[in-house]
Amino acid sequence: MPEPSPRRRRVLGRLAVVFGVGLLLSVLPLPTLAFSMETVGATEDLPTTTTLPPSEVGAAQAASDEPLAAEPVVATDEATREFTAIGFTFDRAPSAPVLVRVREASGDFGEWHELHMEGEGGPDAGTAEAATSRAGTEPLWVRSADGYQVTMAADDAEQAEVVTVHEELHRTAADSTPLADASLAPPFGINLRSTWGARAPLSTSYASTVKLAVVHHSDSSNSYSPADVPGVLRSIQAYHMDGRGWSDIAYNFVVDKYGGVWEGRGGGIDRPVIGAHAQGFNTNSVGVMVIGDYTQAQPSAASLESVSQVIGWKLALHDVDPASRVAFTSGGSNKYAAGVVVDLPRVVGHQDVVLTSCPGSIEGSLGQIRDRAQAWTTWIRATAGPVGSVDRIVPGNGGLTVIGWALDMDTDGPVTVMVVVDGVVRPALADQSRPDVAASYPSAGPNHGFWVDVGGLSPGWHDVCVLAVNRGYGRDSSLGCSGAAVPEPSGRSPVGAIDGISAVPGGIDVRGWATDADAGSLPVNLLVDGQWRRTQWTSGNRFSARLLGITGGYRTVCGVGINQGPGTDLKFACASVNVPAANPRGAVESLGAAGGRITSSGWALDDESLDPIVVVLIVDGRWYSVWADRPRAGWDRNYPGYGDVHGYAVSVPASKGTHRACVAALNVGGGSDNVMRCENVVVK
Repeated sequence: MPEPSPRRRRVLGRLAVVFGVGLLLSVLPLPTLAFSMETVGATEDLPTTTTLPPSEVGAAQAASDEPLAAEPVVATDEATREFTAIGFTFDRAPSAPVLVRVREASGDFGEWHELHMEGEGGPDAGTAEAATSRAGTEPLWVRSADGYQVTMAADDAEQAEVVTVHEELHRTAADSTPLADASLAPPFGINLRSTWGARAPLSTSYASTVKLAVVHHSDSSNSYSPADVPGVLRSIQAYHMDGRGWSDIAYNFVVDKYGGVWEGRGGGIDRPVIGAHAQGFNTNSVGVMVIGDYTQAQPSAASLESVSQVIGWKLALHDVDPASRVAFTSGGSNKYAAGVVVDLPRVVGHQDVVLTSCPGSIEGSLGQIRDRAQAWTTWIRATAGPVGSVDRIVPGNGGLTVIGWALDMDTDGPVTVMVVVDGVVRPALADQSRPDVAASYPSAGPNHGFWVDVGGLSPGWHDVCVLAVNRGYGRDSSLGCSGAAVPEPSGRSPVGAIDGISAVPGGIDVRGWATDADAGSLPVNLLVDGQWRRTQWTSGNRFSARLLGITGGYRTVCGVGINQGPGTDLKFACASVNVPAANPRGAVESLGAAGGRITSSGWALDDESLDPIVVVLIVDGRWYSVWADRPRAGWDRNYPGYGDVHGYAVSVPASKGTHRACVAALNVGGGSDNVMRCENVVVK
């Protein structure tokens, strides 16, 4: 086979980029499953409390910036397993300061540390993530400890739980691609989630844009080395997920005192991922946290520059000037009630939107951060690559017309666009008159439109992606992927549309219309990523269905009308949606001992699969696995669509004595394994 010409190689390379972007709109890489050490949080009731000895009251009060409770109590645990971080959660916010100290390598307890409440953060009210949220303190990262003491008010202790963070061997799911649109990578280094061993998020939610940046500090120790940062991040994530009940680490980005930038919450660093960093102000904002306690300490110059860089880049993606202001509608915080419109700078500290002291002394540097972020935004706009859009795709007999515009701000002359239809590239120049573009970009002039006719297409749906080729510094820019259906000339084949699509964990709800000139009702095959999932008949030309057992990630649903007379079957529409990951669910109906054996029975399923999943009985750390594939008569009535073969039963021999037994449902796809029950079982 002859070697491709240089120009051909460039076209193939760019085609690979744009085709890859197109695939991202339909199929993100599935999480990779493996056994590895994972940082997790363990929640337990507070140990028995006693009155804090008078000899300790002075030292504890010296560590707190507020008065202690009138009669503080103390709880001690000197037999806990090794942990890397500790925090405390409550049914309601505590009435007095909470302080903790941990046992050091010498065997003695160290200094008291006040743990401020993290209540000003958290998911927005009314979200699914908020439904599982629990009030809690900031976590204290300790590197390694195996004992602690905590002091608080007696009434608070009655409703407190302790969350310790541990390294454990787990079956894990690695994260998916962090950059959703590779055409605008950041102009500085970002340590992605894979570099710090992040767990996959339980779910991911997206806003429509990003129009505000909120700066935080972690209110935790400043005594960490560069090598400690991944462990600090894992501990914070585990505390937020397993202690606070959140879906992932709260912050979108994290900066360390050495200037390192780290990807925080998953979902794509260039996408408007909704965090849990500022309650009422999470949607349409980006949260950037600096590791450390800056109540008294001053931030390093390196950390301030990195905060500026990541905010400047992130706001540039959404055409926002960091130096401007925004009228932001509160979703409800302890400072601004829901619905209140607040006039804010584009870059604020946490205390500007909620009642908190966060981000400490960094608040005084926000003016510097805004100025430097604006400089970064301006530079990125000038050098990142072409801008433009696909305005519409017009179907016609035997073809499509793709209409839009593109220009490159740092060069003169027209931009080449590559229109990719079903993987076939058709280059064209964006050199047609567009006065509206000239009005928005006066220095560029009007001749930046394109109108590309693509003929020779068969009837039915065709995928269309458009790439604008960079001519100066920067990269080629994807103008997006969509598509349209070419009509069948006879008019006797099905036509239709998907006019609604949404997702639930492990499932997709889709609705639309379809009609055939030769029938009052017709079957519609619904495909997910090209694979048949269900056939749904129309009623009054309408159809709707819930597709179950869908693995989390970006999925494309297409409708194929099954022809009912003259004509042919026709794929009439496609639409994409992000399906949240799901954890397994189930119930342990029995766990006990009989006849020298430990037995358990119950049921388990994972919403991301219609097939049976694996359940493990863990006895003293040893795993025994079975399939949850036993029939459950009538069970499908409560869980329609998943069948009735999700029961399990397991029995293993065990020696006499007390054994620690746990039952876990193993995850499929995204999400995490579900430890459904643990208890001590006595074999007689």
